[in-house]
Amino acid sequence: MSKKSIVLYFIAFVVFLLMTLPARTFFNLLPDNLPLSVSGIAGSLWSGRAAAITVERQTISDVEWTFNPLWLLTGKLGGSVKAESSDLTVEGGWRLGFDETFYASDLNIKLDAAKLAHFMPIRGMELGGDIRADIASASFSNEHGPQDVNATLYWLKSTASIAGPEVKLGNFTLAANSQEDKSILVELKPSKNLLDAQGNATIRWPETIDLDLSVTEEVPESLQSTIAFLKKAPNNRREFKTSLPLRR
Repeated sequence: MSKKSIVLYFIAFVVFLLMTLPARTFFNLLPDNLPLSVSGIAGSLWSGRAAAITVERQTISDVEWTFNPLWLLTGKLGGSVKAESSDLTVEGGWRLGFDETFYASDLNIKLDAAKLAHFMPIRGMELGGDIRADIASASFSNEHGPQDVNATLYWLKSTASIAGPEVKLGNFTLAANSQEDKSILVELKPSKNLLDAQGNATIRWPETIDLDLSVTEEVPESLQSTIAFLKKAPNNRREFKTSLPLRR
């Protein structure tokens, strides 16, 4: 048996022992300066639950988790997670490699769109509706970024406002898939929305995201000023083509 295999099995054995710890004991051993608080803990690290987990003032309620010991044989930790709160639901499979690569499979996420307004580049922008992500597969690491992506994203009953009245936009559907050149193509699929949004975005990690989008000019008066800055295109449409840096 090679030294690498011995080390791997030793690590797996240690992890197996740790997983049998009561979950409450494990969380009590964590440093006090971590931006993490957990309440209502029950079960073990192998299979446990928490009434609430708070990270950076963001709380997720009714969290359940399991670990699948078979993943240890592949050099990964893995299992399932389920969490439900008023504005966020998560359920699906996960894995974490010893190289710090995170993997998701059959992972479903539901999120209140209002939670994303904070990340918008336009100050004073408010969002509404339901965000849903159905992730068949995906992985992410700091070194390689997102890879092996196969996911569908939905923004349902969407609304938006920028220092003005709320506008009901409709539904949006996007399909995200990794390409042979390791980029990720995100395509807008036909959906019923006021903008008749079409086009795609290409993510070239870690350099740029290339946008090639268009919307119809036949929008309500409340949206005319919003699309006015876009370049005119054929067939009564407005287009937006640009390349933006991913890291600044």
